[in-house]
Amino acid sequence: MPKKIYDKLKELFELRSGVVQPYVESDEKVSSVKYKIQWEGNIAFVVEGWEDFGWYYVERNGERVSALFHYKIIDDKVPGIMQNLIDEIESGKYNGKKTLSDKILDVVEKRQLTSYMNKTKWNELFHDIDEIPDLLINYKTLFEEKAPEFFWTIRGDEHFFHMNRAEIEWFAIKDTIKKSEIVGRLLPPKENEYSVREQIESILHEHSISYEYNESEKMFVVYGYSRKAKGDETRYPF
Repeated sequence: MPKKIYDKLKELFELRSGVVQPYVESDEKVSSVKYKIQWEGNIAFVVEGWEDFGWYYVERNGERVSALFHYKIIDDKVPGIMQNLIDEIESGKYNGKKTLSDKILDVVEKRQLTSYMNKTKWNELFHDIDEIPDLLINYKTLFEEKAPEFFWTIRGDEHFFHMNRAEIEWFAIKDTIKKSEIVGRLLPPKENEYSVREQIESILHEHSISYEYNESEKMFVVYGYSRKAKGDETRYPF
């Protein structure tokens, strides 16, 4: 079926100077690029997903620079919207459009920050702490003016596993887990607290991830970026 999308779209559009890329076979069970038109300047119109559900957008240097549009079926309306995006590319609308990487670099340079993490280390950390049920976390991205004032669980964060790791300014992890225990029908639940400090320290050390520990808040802080003043031994975000 993925090839069916490619064949259908290939006949629909006025490409101007864009070039349709060859079809690449993929696993139908996994979301993948089904159709792509490429322009000079590494700008492309991309359709990915499946036959009955997917999305399309404009990318530059492999990063999305337009709104994200969804489809359930490619009916009479959808090709018109797609053609409009193609026409916008041809007009030069996206030539100077900043990617997320460009915006991150702007913030880092403006605030004179130093990077302390990379994608691999973030992924290793997140994979391992996700194995600890009910672990409480908090983080701030480069684009937020203020940090969230409360902690939440990883599984309660819909954005967490889809966000670009390079956005994270700092990431905090509580070293204790609180669980409610039912003690009787007429009695309030009992709150039990469990320490996971050694477990988190072990994960951080295993992946050679630098961190600071805030004793008063009982939390670990991992910095994606920071500007540490000479002689300043702590950079706690709280």
